[in-house]
Amino acid sequence: MLRFNDAPGTQPHDRRAVIDGARVALPSRCRLIERLIEETAGSAGMQRLTLVCAPTGYGKTATIADWLGGDTAGAFPVRWLHCVQGPSQPLWESMIAVLAPLSDARPAEGTAPAASVLALARGLRSGITLVVDDYQLITSAATDMALAELSAASPQLSLVVIGRRVTLLDGPLVSATTRVRIIGTDDLKLTPAEAAELAQSLGVPVSPSLAAAIERCDGWPLAIRAALNLGSDVLYADTAAGRVWSGGPAARTFDPLANLGAYALASLEIMHPDARSVVLASAQIDSFSLAQIRDLLGTDDAAATATVQHLTELGFLVPTGEAGPPEYRCHRAMRTPFAEFAANAIPLAERQALYRGRAAEIAATAPFTAFRLFCAAEDFAAAEVVLAQNFTTLTDEGDACASMLRALPESVLHTYPTLTAALLFLENPQVGVSPSRLRYLLQLWQSGLARRLPEGAKTAPGPLHLHLLCESMVMNRVLGDLDAARALLHHIEARFTPAQALAQSANAASAAVALADSDDAGAVLAGNGSLSVFYRELAGTALAVGDFGRARRNLKRLRRHAERKISAPWHGFPHASTRTVTDAESGANWLVGALAELAFTDTIDGHIRRAGELLYELDTHVATSGATAPGLAWVGAEIARAHLAQENGDGALLERARERLSLIGDRLEPWPMLLIAEAAAIRGSRGIEFALTHFVAGLAAGTQLAPIPKAWCPYIVNFEAMLNSSVGNLTRAAELIARGPADEPSFRLERARLEVFSGNDVEALLLAQGVGDPGTTKRQRVDRRLITAVAAWGCGHTDEALTALQAAVELIDKYFLPAMLLSVPYELLHGLAVAAREAGVCDIVDMVERIPGPARAQRFEQLTEMELRTLLAIAEHRNANQAASSLFVTAGTVKKHLAAVYRKLGVRDRDSAILRAGKMGLLAAPLPAAG
Repeated sequence: MLRFNDAPGTQPHDRRAVIDGARVALPSRCRLIERLIEETAGSAGMQRLTLVCAPTGYGKTATIADWLGGDTAGAFPVRWLHCVQGPSQPLWESMIAVLAPLSDARPAEGTAPAASVLALARGLRSGITLVVDDYQLITSAATDMALAELSAASPQLSLVVIGRRVTLLDGPLVSATTRVRIIGTDDLKLTPAEAAELAQSLGVPVSPSLAAAIERCDGWPLAIRAALNLGSDVLYADTAAGRVWSGGPAARTFDPLANLGAYALASLEIMHPDARSVVLASAQIDSFSLAQIRDLLGTDDAAATATVQHLTELGFLVPTGEAGPPEYRCHRAMRTPFAEFAANAIPLAERQALYRGRAAEIAATAPFTAFRLFCAAEDFAAAEVVLAQNFTTLTDEGDACASMLRALPESVLHTYPTLTAALLFLENPQVGVSPSRLRYLLQLWQSGLARRLPEGAKTAPGPLHLHLLCESMVMNRVLGDLDAARALLHHIEARFTPAQALAQSANAASAAVALADSDDAGAVLAGNGSLSVFYRELAGTALAVGDFGRARRNLKRLRRHAERKISAPWHGFPHASTRTVTDAESGANWLVGALAELAFTDTIDGHIRRAGELLYELDTHVATSGATAPGLAWVGAEIARAHLAQENGDGALLERARERLSLIGDRLEPWPMLLIAEAAAIRGSRGIEFALTHFVAGLAAGTQLAPIPKAWCPYIVNFEAMLNSSVGNLTRAAELIARGPADEPSFRLERARLEVFSGNDVEALLLAQGVGDPGTTKRQRVDRRLITAVAAWGCGHTDEALTALQAAVELIDKYFLPAMLLSVPYELLHGLAVAAREAGVCDIVDMVERIPGPARAQRFEQLTEMELRTLLAIAEHRNANQAASSLFVTAGTVKKHLAAVYRKLGVRDRDSAILRAGKMGLLAAPLPAAG
């Protein structure tokens, strides 16, 4: 029944909340009351409907009593109506009794009680406030709407409704009818500062346990009371100033966290079994849907709803407040003790079923949390699907994701290679991870992929077919099987377009669990949560096989995708998500990776100017956003920086790049490209011989850390051949060039360069002219024109030489490749440059003359057989007479041949000739047979 009080409210007092008979100030309540008094300014008519809705333990009734209790005899009397379980009719009847003496209206007999109350309200002569307490006992849609209509009926009537829950009163349907002030948990709970103030005012000793307990209580006064054990007369004493800490022997065992846990466990003892099952289950997962609660209890929606309502009223369950079907989470104050209890009370199989059910619900909206739950449920097939569909999203969570993956046994990693791929992706950049660990994971990954794709791309489509093919492509690239990687690249791109990916990204994750059990999932493409890695690996493979156009195309897709993530409106994480990296942050990080890889691609292609522009953009973006590239995506930027520094002659910039890359030298895939930049810089500062020595030694040292990736072998061979040609070691240059395919443009150009340095200008010209621009890099296009220019100049084809030089200079300026001038014989180039200036074609004489002396490449005249024999003999005997004796010629003949050797080698004495010949590899040549 409904109880009616003639003298409602409390008498005026000092506005301190009463808890268990002890006067304890709650700062939040005092704050709220002051706000309410200020808003209403003593007029009850200022707000027609005030709803106070919060679970038990938030001081709802006491707050309203403190606010309105002193106004019962004033111009706006207050009347309290207390509800009990039952129909709403007694409420209307009691209202009639209260309003009838104050109203001019006289409802006809037989009028429904609710209609009578409405009529009386419209006829009120003076103001009155009705407070309806414990409204959760009678709330319904009809009653809520009737109260809303009543509150709008007269400005003389104010309604205050207090309840643990309502049906419609807190929604837009009611606020569209009347003015509503809602006081909820956020208004009634204590802030961390207020909770600390409360504990301080009580004199509670400060401790880490107290701080942790207050943080867990999240402002819930009832939980804070339990943590502080305010009802204990052993710990506290009542004084004139209120409840205060008394200390004593019991204080030594005072532990707020333990008190909070004891309260939680004691609550379990008096719970209905269904309610206990729900709260224990809710403590195991982030949130609980009504459907999952229904399945857990094995009951219908009505019973599940009743259990949920009971637990939310008690405060143990908290609505998440998200749009869509209602979901609930365990209150933070109760979560830890409930979870610890559940770990022993609920069998593992039941907990795993709980994890899997929750993961299936949130796979589309909170994939990282779903992945964690699938792993906890040991449903690794579903976990692999979620990971593949959201590879970027999950690996963005770095340490947390890696920690989960490291905990998996070897058998799981072997069975589900995508898990291994993610672990490799996360551990590869870590300096503390040993090379043996990475090799172990690579072997495990290779073995797992071989089992899942026994026939490679021809394997019958199954779960994650395209994703596994992409992993196989990367693995083949890393292992050096570039032909297989190229074939998979073309196969994947033929079945994948960005439009298809974006179209499927919205629904791919939601099909995660079904996909894990499907045998026909080959058409499923990378979802939006994997596109970043997908684009990057396609680009990396294209770059490794020399397809710069395809590499650049996919990197531009990556860039656009990252920029879309940055610019898209961010609505926050779903309530179920445990992610820490936002989409915008992920986009910012991947934009760094896209810019870094684009700069690297342009560097390898030879467009140093554009690489520099991209590096400037990258550095500006990092400085303004604080973003960092995922994984090793930053490596390309530092290699590009090293080559830019070499072209600029900026030793400090080169050293900066080298130092950063040295930390991961044992796993740096394109490490030879850094070595090339270092050697090229040394050539400019110390000369060709030092550069060649550094390069050869660097190769030997580098291979001790990591093998030379096959993708970079052509660059290594041709660079070393160029240095040997420039230093005059034509034999070694020829040996190196012979290692490459005869029809590959870079090797054809290197053979042309060798012919230039050998003095065979006609052959060099024919070879250079046989290489066209299609299929060549920008650097090779400059190289071809430079070789053509000096070879034509050597042949006496002046016009052709000037035309080729002009074209080369234009490209050097366009792409910023000034160091390319060092790759042809200096004297030939200088003479041609002078002629070009005199002819008005172009003027690079100053640029050529600024080439340091030691860095200038020389073309040495070839030694005759007898001159070479004489040189070898003098190097062995160091005496002309002895050399003559060994050659069976006269000393004068030896001296004549030595003079020719000195002239051809550009030296003045025997020791210099021997030194020069050693650098040219002449002394290592076999002694020609005697004629």
